[in-house]
Amino acid sequence: MSNTVVLDGTTLEGGGQILRIAVCLSAITKIPLTITQIRGNRPRGGGLKYQHLTGVNWLAKASVANTEGAEIKSTELRLLWGGDTDDEPLDDHRYLSLPKMIDIGSPGSVALVLQAILPFIIFGPHSEPPIRITINGGTNVGFSPSFEYINKVLLPTFSRIGLPPITARLESRGWSTGGSQIGTVSFDITPLPTGSCLPAFELTDRGTIQHIEATILGPKVVQDKFRHEIAVRLAANFPGVATTITFEDSGHPARLYLLLVAKSENGHLLGRDWLYDRKTRGGELNGPVEQLVKEVVQQLQMELKHGGCVDEYLRDQLVIFSALARGKCHIDVGRNEDGQLVEGSLHARTAQWVVSQMLPVALAEDGSIVEGIALEAGSKFTPTVRRP
Repeated sequence: MSNTVVLDGTTLEGGGQILRIAVCLSAITKIPLTITQIRGNRPRGGGLKYQHLTGVNWLAKASVANTEGAEIKSTELRLLWGGDTDDEPLDDHRYLSLPKMIDIGSPGSVALVLQAILPFIIFGPHSEPPIRITINGGTNVGFSPSFEYINKVLLPTFSRIGLPPITARLESRGWSTGGSQIGTVSFDITPLPTGSCLPAFELTDRGTIQHIEATILGPKVVQDKFRHEIAVRLAANFPGVATTITFEDSGHPARLYLLLVAKSENGHLLGRDWLYDRKTRGGELNGPVEQLVKEVVQQLQMELKHGGCVDEYLRDQLVIFSALARGKCHIDVGRNEDGQLVEGSLHARTAQWVVSQMLPVALAEDGSIVEGIALEAGSKFTPTVRRP
């Protein structure tokens, strides 16, 4: 089709970020989409994995899309509606009932599947809010947001920017360490009222950090060691800041995880975490615990140093909502030692690039969205700019 958007899957981050955002926007707007060289920058080979295919299939079914290439290891994907020629009209903007159960089939990231489908649920026409979506997959896996990060940083910030209520309930944990294990999370998601827009939002004026919450997952044998290391390092690096430490038994010596969440006087939340992914020697865990705590505390220090209101991971999650909102959103991303705005991560810049290709939005010099498109929930998307 002449108005099909074609994206090169090796652009910038060259991984799943392009796929998740592009397919979601295609499902929302019904703009036909082709992605080539999917995840082409991944060293172990590209193509669709179970986690990616799960999101694609869910969005295709929910938006009544036709797909080509929606299969494991596929490196090219097409989404279209109403046929593949300009002479055939697209179907109307009604959606089928949303699939309520999503089974990744592996410990693939629950959080990344949620990222792929959430904007569609928020902006789509639905008659039964709130909508409960249950996802089977990984809750604590490498290189992906954890359930703890979703619940303690992401969802509270989504509420702050004006999204309707979203709650998450952990049914069971899914791990990529200590042997693969599939878990389950249920989300209750309230869409925007039909015909309404997400107002432009602001995340500015961070203020001082007043509290740091530490969430630990690990075997019981290292609970005291974890608590001691965290208390000592937080006191040394963040003097005078109140701290709270919670511990949960992970049930396996290879399952060590730490999340630190800093809360400012104005309610902004910034987090850093690490699911320990290095080998332990002879079952000795004191060294790994020390390394884990030291690394996450240092990362949080670096995150807070720039003075911004969002952390590195939260920043890229907000791009799509900035693009769909009404008006200009303002997010204080912080400044470096030279006084320049902190550059977005590769994931954030990839998200910005994708929305600029899919939607009639412009990017400012710093990569931010100049102005959102004011998408009305449940309404048919009418582009103001026709793409060649």
